[in-house]
Amino acid sequence: MGILTLLQMRTELESTMGTRANVDGDRRDLWINMAYTDIASGIDFTELDGEFDIPTVADQHNYTGPANPLIVQMVRDDDNNNLLTWIPETEYFRLDRSVVKDAPQRWTRRATEILVWPNPDAVYALVAYFKITVDALVADGDVTVLPPFVDNGLLLLGAAYGFLAVGEDQRGIIWANRAVNFLSSRLTGQDFSFLLAGLTQTQPTVTQSVEGSASGT
Repeated sequence: MGILTLLQMRTELESTMGTRANVDGDRRDLWINMAYTDIASGIDFTELDGEFDIPTVADQHNYTGPANPLIVQMVRDDDNNNLLTWIPETEYFRLDRSVVKDAPQRWTRRATEILVWPNPDAVYALVAYFKITVDALVADGDVTVLPPFVDNGLLLLGAAYGFLAVGEDQRGIIWANRAVNFLSSRLTGQDFSFLLAGLTQTQPTVTQSVEGSASGT
């Protein structure tokens, strides 16, 4: 769980960017939450792991899945110690869905449902493993569900979004690079698939003189 509250992060972001016309607390909260969502969806945090039990029903192929997951990673049959094989939705609908067998072997996700094949002939204890979608920070006292070190990365990325939003693209690129470098340096051994690294590599080169002038803001 994070340490800095939304109010504290908002205050820090205002200090970083300075006083600007047409920038109020609501816009700062927006940039903070954009950063929060990107970081939570781009890094494999164990704090976001979830499990959802799916007891099957004989001859039924569709089941309610977890509520608003970021992604469903896998479905396991605990009764048979078997990991079901994920298949694309289009491939699932090419299968003969009238087939009834002893236990499901494949699965896919469609909207809020988990679809299995073949249709089970009895009750099996399936478990869906997923990543939760984080709730936006709304109240002044709200903190993230992520580790405390992420607070600093969130502030850096929030500043990047802020500078980009007010048309200061080069400063935004600098702060995005700082966010990526900070987070990647603290994620040894974790799945770091943060896509902002690609963004910063495709932007115009930032000169040293511009970086120096922005370092104190």
